[in-house]
Amino acid sequence: MEVIKVKELMEVFDELEKRYGPKWYEHVHVAVNTDMDGTIRAVVTPIIFKVPKVKELKSEEHSSELAVEKQDEHLQKTLPVIENLEEKLKEYENPRIHVTVSEDEMKAYVTIIPGFEKEVPTVEELMKVLIESGVVYGIKKDVLEGIVEEKLTYQQVLVAEGVEPTPPVDAMIDYKFNTSREFTSFDEFPRCDEGQVLAEKIPPKDGEPGKTVTGKELPSQKGMDFDIRKYAGENTKVVDDKIIATIKVQPYVDDDGVVHVRNVLVIGERDLEKSQKIDFPGTIIVTCNVDGAFKITAGKDLSVNGLVSGSVRIKAGGDVYIKGGFFGRGKGAIVADGSVTVQFVTEGLVIAQKDVNVQDYIMNSDVIAGRTVKVTGEGLIVGGNVKAVELIEAKRIGNEYGVATNVEVGIDFEYETTKAEITHRLKLLLDELSEAGGYILKLRVAYEKISGATTKKEQLKSLIVQLEARREQIIREINELRQKLKVLKHVSVQEALKMNPRIIIKETCFAGVTINIIGEVYKTTFELGPRALNLQALKELKYQNKGY
Repeated sequence: MEVIKVKELMEVFDELEKRYGPKWYEHVHVAVNTDMDGTIRAVVTPIIFKVPKVKELKSEEHSSELAVEKQDEHLQKTLPVIENLEEKLKEYENPRIHVTVSEDEMKAYVTIIPGFEKEVPTVEELMKVLIESGVVYGIKKDVLEGIVEEKLTYQQVLVAEGVEPTPPVDAMIDYKFNTSREFTSFDEFPRCDEGQVLAEKIPPKDGEPGKTVTGKELPSQKGMDFDIRKYAGENTKVVDDKIIATIKVQPYVDDDGVVHVRNVLVIGERDLEKSQKIDFPGTIIVTCNVDGAFKITAGKDLSVNGLVSGSVRIKAGGDVYIKGGFFGRGKGAIVADGSVTVQFVTEGLVIAQKDVNVQDYIMNSDVIAGRTVKVTGEGLIVGGNVKAVELIEAKRIGNEYGVATNVEVGIDFEYETTKAEITHRLKLLLDELSEAGGYILKLRVAYEKISGATTKKEQLKSLIVQLEARREQIIREINELRQKLKVLKHVSVQEALKMNPRIIIKETCFAGVTINIIGEVYKTTFELGPRALNLQALKELKYQNKGY
């Protein structure tokens, strides 16, 4: 059942002819009503015609038979007289086939009006009528066979369908790396090598044309294309519709889909929560404090806009800049192939192949520079060991309490750095060894207190075995490092004499400070005023103070 709503009655007929053809009345019944708002509502119901089986009338049914005869007499009187009735009857002997094609010519329907002698046509007859009606494409032969087999009459049946044009596929970019901006760890950050393909254009694909049931071709659309060069950003190039990296660092995609390769990785507080190990081939900028057992490695420069503290291990292929200072707590280390600039250094190891620039003080730390160590601002060096190849400059060295402080210039940089790193590692291993031994002792006590075989006891046993294995590993590594220290040889740097290595004291050098210039050692027993000490000046100072 369908409902047609229109404003004018004539529109009902237009719709009926459009949907069911000129002889719509042979397909459907129509009941028309008018709604309260004036809308004309036509209820359309398919005609389902079935011939009732003829039964012999019983004597008690004569009265109803007479009533029917009277109705027939009435119809005969009211119906018009049909000329050539025999020809008309002959016309209605065979089934009539009505073909309806949709307005867009994408669907075709047939309706069969059964004949008096022959109820339904053959499949061949249906095909012939369809072709004569202009339906030449998309004919469903299996549906035609079903119509004949099931004797589907007075029903509009879909027997042919056209094909819509397939949509085109526009050109697109296939990114060859993870373009997500959400990572659970820094191991997931994309990396690329110079010459690596970062993205490739997939060419457009035109759509396939369609066809109506009347055989008309429906044109397809072409896929949209674009110039891939507009998606090639910083540090990339385009070759054969491919975007290629021109440097080795980190690729990323901006909000416009443009591919860049940047040599700077910016890390915030939330990023540090994801991983304690960060390794990036370019420059790293940390926008927050770094506190804890982090291991951060930068292929180029590394900058921290805050304080670095705890057992942090920082290594950079370029310079290191720490705005808030470095408090190593006896475990942290900074190693740079360039220079290190830091607010202060306390209880940490700092090694720079070039210069170490400290803006306030160095306290109880090991600092080694391939060129110079300069302490400005408060300008204090107190406690620990500060060593450089060319120059150490500070306002004050040591303090009034005689805290042991060692300053040395004219060093063998390779020897000193290797020795310092091995020593630093040994200290960390000893701490871990002590910690593991304490855990083993506590676990053994807990193990002995549990009687019988329980799951908890098995868990404790497993932990003890794992810790014992780790302790054995620590001992092996300690022994290996000890052996390396034994065979490590100091090579005298003859070039140091040409550099004229110096220690510049701008204000005071307190008693208790050990000064070493190219192997010449002097330990101060009283305060020294402002002066510049080279090898010759140190020898003279030692000679002048032999009596002390």
